Amino acid sequence: MATSGKIIEVKDLKKYYNRGAIKALDGVTVDINKGDVVVVIGPSGSGKSTFLRSLNLLEDPTAGSILFEGVDITKKKYTKVDPSTGRAVTVKVDIDQHRQKMGMVFQHFNLFPHMTILDNMTLAPIKVKGMDKGEAEEKALALLDRVGLKDRAGAYPIQLSGGQKQRVAIVRALCMEPDVMLFDEPTSALDPEMVGEVLEVMKGLAHEGMTMVVVTHEMGFAREVGNRVLFMDGGKLLEEGAPADIFERPQHPRLKDFLSKVL
Repeated sequence: MATSGKIIEVKDLKKYYNRGAIKALDGVTVDINKGDVVVVIGPSGSGKSTFLRSLNLLEDPTAGSILFEGVDITKKKYTKVDPSTGRAVTVKVDIDQHRQKMGMVFQHFNLFPHMTILDNMTLAPIKVKGMDKGEAEEKALALLDRVGLKDRAGAYPIQLSGGQKQRVAIVRALCMEPDVMLFDEPTSALDPEMVGEVLEVMKGLAHEGMTMVVVTHEMGFAREVGNRVLFMDGGKLLEEGAPADIFERPQHPRLKDFLSKVL
């Protein structure tokens, strides 16, 4: 339904708490294009995760709009043209249907502990998309093989390391064949030696053209893999640009101060 390369359009997004006393998001406007790897950086409490979670309405915005593939998902209904009649019709927004197209990976892995890795991966494709069990398992095993974990398909989450669990969480999201992948600090809960194996999987996705929005403290990843970097502070988007511009030619005083402490 999108009429351009834009896959997500965020306009004047606000999220207030305590009747406006806390402004987690304060008027964020940004477009995300198909194939973008957008990395969101900033200090803790800057609104990064609130922004990311708002993209699939895990956070309900106070104001503003979020168009995903041409549909404003913050509204209950939208109007489209019926191709068979040429007439405008009103359609209810099905947020669950849109969420199926947005893979989400959190800090913590959220794997079902009582289910094997293979069952964790095939549950949603079978239950939500109605995929045949055999097809779902074939796809899941191919994805596990891609991240070096095919031999762990019959294991339970407790038998995996943190890095292995996060790699499973990523390919579990990919089982739903999403149009966009959202990552909320996917390496922050990992031991340092496990961070690299997860970032390698994410780099592979980026190189294959997956549209990604990544909230992270990994500046090396932002620099190397992102094609756009957003810097947030105080609920505002203070600066955005190519990694070279953000890291080598920062303009906003707050960004300069932030980089001086993290690089």
